[in-house]
Amino acid sequence: MNVLIIGATGYVGTAIDEALKARGHVTTGTVRSEAARAKLEARGTATVRADAAQPNTLEAPVRAADAVVYAVQVTDADPAGVESRALRSIRKAMAGTEKTFVYISSAWVYGETGDQPASEQMRPRPPAVLMRRLEAEKAVLAMTQIGVRSIVVRPGIAYGGGGGIPAMFANSALERGAATIVGDGVNRWATIGVRDLGEMVALTIERGRPGRPYNAVNESRFTQLEIAVAASRGAGAHGAKTHVPDELMGRFGQCLALDQVISAAQAREDLGWEPRDPSIVEDLEFGSYLELAGTALAS
Repeated sequence: MNVLIIGATGYVGTAIDEALKARGHVTTGTVRSEAARAKLEARGTATVRADAAQPNTLEAPVRAADAVVYAVQVTDADPAGVESRALRSIRKAMAGTEKTFVYISSAWVYGETGDQPASEQMRPRPPAVLMRRLEAEKAVLAMTQIGVRSIVVRPGIAYGGGGGIPAMFANSALERGAATIVGDGVNRWATIGVRDLGEMVALTIERGRPGRPYNAVNESRFTQLEIAVAASRGAGAHGAKTHVPDELMGRFGQCLALDQVISAAQAREDLGWEPRDPSIVEDLEFGSYLELAGTALAS
């Protein structure tokens, strides 16, 4: 299958690209710079010049693909507006084709979950900052009405390979001698190893049921505090930690402070998917994030 990945150079997009190629698919990534083109070509991914912020450039490559994944982290001034316009162009290009479109959303759309694990059957109650993300999800799932196999994937906080949001703990421990926690840190994070996420998205393209959202999380229920302390130990800071109010980090801080318990039972049942990556605590203390500490010591 020829799969177009919009956002292939990003952290999550890279994992999706690698998982698809490992399963025998041919991938093409959108690029908007020569540096991005070189990065993708170096790992054997074909490229096409296109940009979510210029939605008309998406239409031809979308039409040419057998399946499309949208994994963009928009950094423009109006990210929701950019995404809305990009999705409209994708909708136009895919209408009536019965091809697969997978939109990478976020488990943060569930908001605070309490102790009962949030399943795909639960109505999302996102914080105000994520309401437009939920609107985008609804627009994607509605594409089934016009002949598109549209599916939404809601990942927890992705980790692994020394990257993603959890790297902020390792970096703060390396640079300032203590991992920086947002809020009091007693909130639980829903997490997913980035390789597991890539594998799940590949399975979603192959086996996912159109019109459904799928949660991409593992079974861990670690608090932000436990995660940060593990990162601090891995970085050689002996578990030292410090706190900043979530208000100081704006909308991002509000999301990091969410207390979430989420289930991926639907993904396991429909896709036959099982997460295999080590837990976020294991990876931060003993795994891929140790390379950050080694690099810092070498410099």
